[in-house]
Amino acid sequence: MSDRRRSKGGETEPSVAAPSVWWLVLKQELIELWLGQRVLNLLILFSVLMSITALLVATNNEVQLLPLSETVLVALTAAITFGLFNGLIVSAESITGERERATLEALLLTPASRQHIILGKFLAALSLWPVTLLLSIPYIAVLSRSEPVLGQALFWGAIVGSLLAVAFTGFGMLLSMWSSSSRISLAVSLLAYVFALVPAQLPSEFQVTPLGVLVATTNPLEASRQFLKRTLVESQPLGEVWFYLAAPIIFIALLLGVLLLYAAPRLSLEGGRAGMNWRIWRPAEEIK
Repeated sequence: MSDRRRSKGGETEPSVAAPSVWWLVLKQELIELWLGQRVLNLLILFSVLMSITALLVATNNEVQLLPLSETVLVALTAAITFGLFNGLIVSAESITGERERATLEALLLTPASRQHIILGKFLAALSLWPVTLLLSIPYIAVLSRSEPVLGQALFWGAIVGSLLAVAFTGFGMLLSMWSSSSRISLAVSLLAYVFALVPAQLPSEFQVTPLGVLVATTNPLEASRQFLKRTLVESQPLGEVWFYLAAPIIFIALLLGVLLLYAAPRLSLEGGRAGMNWRIWRPAEEIK
């Protein structure tokens, strides 16, 4: 987009600086997001799910026989999983919702580039993760019984959960940009979310096979779970398990590259292939 705009007198004058505009987009998105009923409902749902998980863990006789570190791992994994669900729901509706409410055109007419608009909305959708992490601390603290594993669980949980939150939020936003309706973007996002959870439910016999190891190291969610398990439960040193974090980091780098460098400049009022120009190169005047 142009860095200058024409005034009423016919002279050009500097437009609002792009960084200022993306900051304004972020503030407006945060206001609309956190004052709306939807986020409150998602946080209530998160609290209910964490309460049920904590109750089941605390009252299950078989779970009580497990080492305390495994109990903490269950609660931490549940907190990350439920937190990712919230971020995915919000981001998957971020662009398609604007299109359906006919408010996206007003954003595209601002002096900000499309990358800065997407960046502001991305950071706003990402704001749910820190809140869900804070809400999960009391549950994890109670189940840890104030053992030293609590500090380690919160430290690594915050790092791993933040990586996954960035990845899933960016994925949901990318689907929202390319979908023609919120129902499509939400459906595809939830399908991908369920698919990412499948490896954790597979038998342990499969997980030790070469294919199982491949899945565990390439699926960002499963790789993160394996990292937390080997760090918190098996007490393996970081030098032996760091490669499990490679999948989330690579996924984030590729995803954000596609989102901000390729998809964002081609953001349009229509979703799907009809609303996106899929050429690698596009003249600047066509993007305006």
